[in-house]
Amino acid sequence: MNLHISPVNGLIFAVGCFVGYAVYRHSKTSQPGPETKGDPVAAIATALVVVSLLAFLFGVGGDSALPKGGSEPSAPPSSSAIAPG
Repeated sequence: MNLHISPVNGLIFAVGCFVGYAVYRHSKTSQPGPETKGDPVAAIATALVVVSLLAFLFGVGGDSALPKGGSEPSAPPSSSAIAPG
C-alpha cells in the first residue's frame, strides 16, 4: 500500500523540522554559563506551531480523494426525485 503525500504537505513538514532544529541550536548558545544541550521542548513546540500555522495558511489534504476531473461525480436524478407533472 502506497501513501501519497502532496508536495505542499511535505514542504510544510520540512520547514517545521528546520525551524525546530534552528530553535534547538539557538537555545544552546543563548543560555549563560556552561554550554548546554539545548531545549528540546521549546524546539518541538516551535516546530508544531510552525506546522500548524503553515497548514492553516496553505490548507492541507483532502483534495487527493477527488477524481482528476476536479469535481464530485453526480448521478442523474432518480425517478422518485422528479415531481409528477
